[in-house]
Parts: sequence; structure tokens; C-alpha cells
Amino acid sequence: MKNVFGLKKTVLAASIVAASLAPAIAAAEVSGTLGASSQYLWRGQQLTDGAAVYGSVDYSHTSGLYAGAWASSETDDTEYDLYAGFGGEFEGLSYDISYIDYNYTAGGTLAADPASVADFQEVHLGVGFAGLSADAFIGVGNSGKGGDEDYKNDYFALSYGYDKYGITAGYYDFDGDPEVDATLADYTHVDLSYAVTDQFTFTASKIVDQEDVAGEDTWDDDVVLSVSYEFAL
Repeated sequence: MKNVFGLKKTVLAASIVAASLAPAIAAAEVSGTLGASSQYLWRGQQLTDGAAVYGSVDYSHTSGLYAGAWASSETDDTEYDLYAGFGGEFEGLSYDISYIDYNYTAGGTLAADPASVADFQEVHLGVGFAGLSADAFIGVGNSGKGGDEDYKNDYFALSYGYDKYGITAGYYDFDGDPEVDATLADYTHVDLSYAVTDQFTFTASKIVDQEDVAGEDTWDDDVVLSVSYEFAL
């Protein structure tokens, strides 16, 4: 959430979502953020019925190693994420590799079971150059608390930022066949963003293509508008 084209999560869009996982690595430090958004919009999905509040605490070392925790409200739920990674820059080329553990106190917004079956883990790989960035979030580990099922869903995104403007195209690749086992369906979304200031950002997001389940769309593909404000502690 540190910027529109960093690495982690904001409540705006996939590019902003990725933003808070890469704390500044120029100097060893402990930092934190607080923010609010009109809604929690993640990878093209609208995860709240209204406003969301969020915050993070991060430690970064001059070597490029970092770790942190991020938390946000959701509809009838609370999410907290733990992450650690390594990132840096070489002759204008930025790079990042990290491990992310997503946790939900009540099972996640989309889960009917309150036993937190929505918990999952990902490995993130990202590179960037001259305003263009590419990110891959690969599902690893088990889903749910002490889950017995492998988590194999993946997400890929390409982003470009110029001055105050940004665009992201993201593709969510869900494991399984939705026509056979009723799993969540693959989809592609596009996000457009405008940063009024470093803290104040508008985003428009739309799912532009999605796989059907039994002949019906799985995801709401209306245009979603969102605004967020964030500041450092």
C-alpha cells in the first residue's frame, strides 16, 4: 500500500493491492501505515459492502530483507497478513521475492464456514523497470487453518505507471474445472488509477473476461469505483 505500483495490498485494486508488501529498503527501519477506503477492492473483487480501514507495521533492512504485518476490516470479518521477503534495485531494474500468509478471523468474506477455511499462502515474484512491472503470486501450502487441501490458485499482473496515472491488467487462475467441480472461475480484470497525492488515490476497476460456471458469470463485472487515503505513522 505504499504506492500504486509497489508490491502488496491496498483496498483499491490489484496493483494497489500488491503495493504494501514491499517496504522501503533504502535504510533499516521500522515503519507503519494507516488508511481507509470506500471499499476493499482486491484483484478486481469487491470484498466489502462499504468502507474498510487498514494498517501495517513493517521492518526493512539495508540488505534488502524485510518483514511485516498488514490488517484490514472486511464485511463481517477481519483479515491479517504476515509476510517476509527480499527486494532491491540494480541499474533501474527492481526485483522482489516474498512469502505471504493470508489469515481471516471468520473465514473470509466469501466463506460460509466460520472456521477460517479461507486462509491461504502465496509466494510472490516481481520485477519492474521504467514504470512497467510484472508480478506473479503463486499459491503454495494448504488452505484453511491446518487445512488438508493444497492451495494451487495463482494470480498474475502487468502494470504501468506514468506520473499520477496507472493501469493494471490482472489474471486470476483458479485451480480446478468450474463446470465439473464448481470451483471459482478464472477471470481477467483491468484497473485504472489516478493519484491526486501520494496518499489520495482514485481507482476504477472492471472484470473484462470471466469463465462461466454452469453457463452463468461467477463474478460481478460492473465497473467499480473506489477512493482511498493513506498516511504513514
